Amino acid sequence: MNKLFFIKNFFLPTAIFSLVVNLLMLAPMIYSFQLFGRVISTKSFEAFWLLSLLLLIALLVMGALESVKASILVSANNAIDAMISPDLLRKMIEGASSAEQNPYHHALMDLRAVRTFLTGHGMIQLMEAFWLPVYMLIIYLMHPYMLYALIFGSIVMWGATVATGYLTSASLAEANSASRDTARFVDSAILNSEAVNAMGMLPSLIHKWSLMNDRVMVLQTQASKRAGNISGVTKFLQSLVGALSMGVFAYISLQEKTMMNPGLMMAGFIILSKATAPIMYITSSWQSIVDTRTSYIRLDKFFKEVSREPPVLMELPPPTGQIALEHVTFGIRASNKVILKDVSFSLAAGETLGIVGPSASGKSSLARLLVGVWKQQQGVIRMDGADISNWPSEMLGRYVGYLPQNIELFAGTIAENIARLDEPDSELVINAANMAGLHELILQMPNGYDTQIGEGGDFLSGGQRQRIGLARALYGSPRLLVLDEPNASLDTAGETALINALIKVKMLGVTTVLITHNPKYLSQVEKLLILQNGSVAAFGPKEWVLAQAQQAKSQQDQVAA
Repeated sequence: MNKLFFIKNFFLPTAIFSLVVNLLMLAPMIYSFQLFGRVISTKSFEAFWLLSLLLLIALLVMGALESVKASILVSANNAIDAMISPDLLRKMIEGASSAEQNPYHHALMDLRAVRTFLTGHGMIQLMEAFWLPVYMLIIYLMHPYMLYALIFGSIVMWGATVATGYLTSASLAEANSASRDTARFVDSAILNSEAVNAMGMLPSLIHKWSLMNDRVMVLQTQASKRAGNISGVTKFLQSLVGALSMGVFAYISLQEKTMMNPGLMMAGFIILSKATAPIMYITSSWQSIVDTRTSYIRLDKFFKEVSREPPVLMELPPPTGQIALEHVTFGIRASNKVILKDVSFSLAAGETLGIVGPSASGKSSLARLLVGVWKQQQGVIRMDGADISNWPSEMLGRYVGYLPQNIELFAGTIAENIARLDEPDSELVINAANMAGLHELILQMPNGYDTQIGEGGDFLSGGQRQRIGLARALYGSPRLLVLDEPNASLDTAGETALINALIKVKMLGVTTVLITHNPKYLSQVEKLLILQNGSVAAFGPKEWVLAQAQQAKSQQDQVAA
């Protein structure tokens, strides 16, 4: 985050305006002092009207400056959102696809909390707090006892705030944690609603939720009761501090055997109220301030962890689809688990490769590496001889088609999803749908390509979602197509359409990598790679690899016999 930019262009001007506004806010104090101290005693109407006019001018200027200050903060709010939110969202999505499975889901919410505080009433009150020494000096010049009253009141209020935080923070944190666990349980129940209803799990689910919810209610009740008791004490202390200032004025008058000047008394009340306002705000909003600080710390840590800006790279010519892996090793650092070990192979542009192997052999991980979603720990993955890390993801993505095992679509139209959320090009969208054997099916839908599919494609069947995902992978001019179990949800018609799509992309010279457990799809590939325990067990022309595998199986059968 460019803190210096925001300080220089927004918060420094706001502080300057706050300075002028606070100076002008002394006008009512001066007016009261002059009015009750001199004007009334001299009964001068000329002085009364002059002072009133000057006060009116000062208040009008102050109101105008407050409006300008508010406008600056609104601009700061918009600038923070425009300059940080898109980059933050990019980094969130990149983190969510990380192999380390450590995404930061709430970054935008944290940014909103910090932004709201920095550009709202919270920042204004904090700026007001910087004026406390000035007010303390003025109060001291009026009378030292008034300063003592302010200090005593501030200590009392601050102590009440610290006590509130100390006594309620643990119980509130536990209640909030339990509430989040309950919310996640409900989300999981909704996602698995079909299985829940089909297998009669609903009574057990409701019982488990009730136990979790009862715990939340108990914790929240305990925290609320404690906070309510403390709030009562705080209200008492606030009233006590207010009454104390009045008592101080009376005590000063009694001690000096003379009534305090009414103008001075009125001015003192005004200054005391101005001095205590930021303190009252901080004490009443302490938990909000703490939460905002926590959000800022999380954001700052996140930005520092991902602060490495991608280098500005020279734009490379469109790739042909030649792929080469050189001693690629990949694993999960957090668990010290190696998933792929020293994988090497190459494909000429337009070749088709089938990847087979038992479950957990690293097939899907290899697919994610090929399309640049994950980054290898060792080795190099090249496209047309260039390290794919030297391709900006936006540029490389134009030439890559990827169909993962789990198809995720977006709320919107079929056309928007096929067009990868870009402005749909009708010709390209229809071409992709035709290649996926989907065009006729789409035309039968209520609004054709403009049919809304619902959140995540809820209005579609599993097979329809998978075929739209295939059309999305084929959209544009991909030179590398990676399909991970593309037939998982397809019916007979869908499988036929998939085979036809493989034939078409092969004729177009698209380099295709097909991960499958179904042998019938291997008829469409030229080369075959067998993965076992993350290592390449065999790679080469399909017939040769199958022959080697059959020979190895025969030898194992003979040994077993």
